[in-house]
Amino acid sequence: MPDGEKIYSVDRVAGGFRRSGYSIFEDNREKDIVLWQPGTVVENIRSLPRPKGAKQRAESFLSLAGDSDLAVAPEWSYSVEWVCEHDELFADESPLFVLGCRPVEIETMQETVTDLREDFRVIGEDVPNDHNKEFVTPTIVPLRADALADIDKPTVVIQYKTHPMSEGANPNEADNLATGDQIHHIGPSSGTGIVVWTCSDLLDEDLQDQVVTYARRGNVVVHPQCNPKPFHSEWTDFRSRIFSNRNDVTYVCANWGAIPGVSGEDVLWGYSGVYTKARKWSSLENYNSTYNNSGLQGVSPSYCAEYVWTLVDDGVSRLRVRRKGNGPAPAQGLRPEPQILSTRVWGDSTYDKSPEGINECGCGVCDDCDCQMCSNCRRVERQSRLPDKPRDAELVTAVTLWRLEVDEMDGLDTRWDVPLAALKNLRGNRDEELGHSFAVHEHRRGNSVEKNSKRLIETFQAASNGYDRSIDPADQCGPLDIPINATDNGERGVDISLSRLDDPTAGARRQRLTDIAKLRISQEKRSFKPLVLMVSATETQLKGIDGLEDVTNGKVEPEDVTANGSQVEFVEVNR
Repeated sequence: MPDGEKIYSVDRVAGGFRRSGYSIFEDNREKDIVLWQPGTVVENIRSLPRPKGAKQRAESFLSLAGDSDLAVAPEWSYSVEWVCEHDELFADESPLFVLGCRPVEIETMQETVTDLREDFRVIGEDVPNDHNKEFVTPTIVPLRADALADIDKPTVVIQYKTHPMSEGANPNEADNLATGDQIHHIGPSSGTGIVVWTCSDLLDEDLQDQVVTYARRGNVVVHPQCNPKPFHSEWTDFRSRIFSNRNDVTYVCANWGAIPGVSGEDVLWGYSGVYTKARKWSSLENYNSTYNNSGLQGVSPSYCAEYVWTLVDDGVSRLRVRRKGNGPAPAQGLRPEPQILSTRVWGDSTYDKSPEGINECGCGVCDDCDCQMCSNCRRVERQSRLPDKPRDAELVTAVTLWRLEVDEMDGLDTRWDVPLAALKNLRGNRDEELGHSFAVHEHRRGNSVEKNSKRLIETFQAASNGYDRSIDPADQCGPLDIPINATDNGERGVDISLSRLDDPTAGARRQRLTDIAKLRISQEKRSFKPLVLMVSATETQLKGIDGLEDVTNGKVEPEDVTANGSQVEFVEVNR
């Protein structure tokens, strides 16, 4: 149960919330979540925003959500009076619906609530009534008659947006939104529950602190949005806060596919998705399923979360996530396995078509080529709308697992067809980035995928242990930065070239020293500290190079390390 004056418990208000009423509250390992990401036009954004053509899409979303555990629609997508016309929202075995609604004039909302009370129990604060404001933005949660023991008719939980978007995002809302004072906890008084808030509610600092406290206990946060910047630091910071614990946390975000901008131009790819705690990393067996259903899979090692985003501009996606429940040892042995099971995109009258596959042109330099073939490549189009640089993560891994041909370094600024080996995005900063290009690479196929992914994660972890403080993947790793692929997370922030050498024979050691010397010469204007993790059947050791413990101390030439032996050798790490 959350603590805080701004979170109201439906169980306490109405009494006797039955855990068995909705499957989302039962402790089992898999939950299906249906997210609607509409892409229709929103009119009157400078007065009273209203989606055009949303009603038929809303009907189709409802038809696709029936056998899920949770179904979420974003802010602005529904009208409150629509609830009165749809018994399906209260049918036996229906999922728990969370429906973000479009803005409503204050007087109209008051009349609507009065009408709803004739057929429903209405839970929520009074309609905010500020004479200087014009409208409210509600979010509703319909509850079946059997959900609450003390109420024998359907219930509608209504809450009002507590904080407007920033003026830069929507001046109309900043000036004219009448705000509420509370959000709701849905579910029984103990065990897994759900808290719902709407888009910029997050900007209310007191409320955010209360939601963070609630989420860290291992519960579900549902966040309907109309947010053109879902990777803004306000949101990424919040997500990093809720996952800084050991509990079974889940965060669900429903957003628009095409976000209407103040200038009248649409910003595509709004991102809807699910984040979940990852005490153990998932296998990659479901990666291609997510990719083929217009989704992307990501991982944030800095706060042990995995996530999937759906990237359709007008569609309904079914996502699956594993939740074990908050028992004596929550989530510690859990592989979350987030994935997108299916996606349907808008046809003539329903969400009935599968999204088109990502047509790849096959060009070896596709990411940076401006030829006509690459310009028409769907993969390049998709990558251009993503918040990260996939090549950075790929290059970090290529250096770490020593998959680069050292002799090709001179041309690396103009060529990209190096044998890359990244299997997961190991970016260690606080930003969220997606492993979205991996499915198109050779190394993403075959039986070695999971093995190599595990080796990559273990390498950074073992190196950090041997270094006695964190070694993090480089924040950026472009081709001209190679071989720098990591940083010392201490006060000095020393650049590091971290690589791995398995079963290090004498010959392999000499060859690695030679390669590092060549790489160092190619980076004369850069100072970095080479570190090599040597892994054998009996021990794992982190080694530095004689003469390079201090990154400002001279440089090693290739002739210093020869096949006949050398004055240069691997030494214990000088931290």
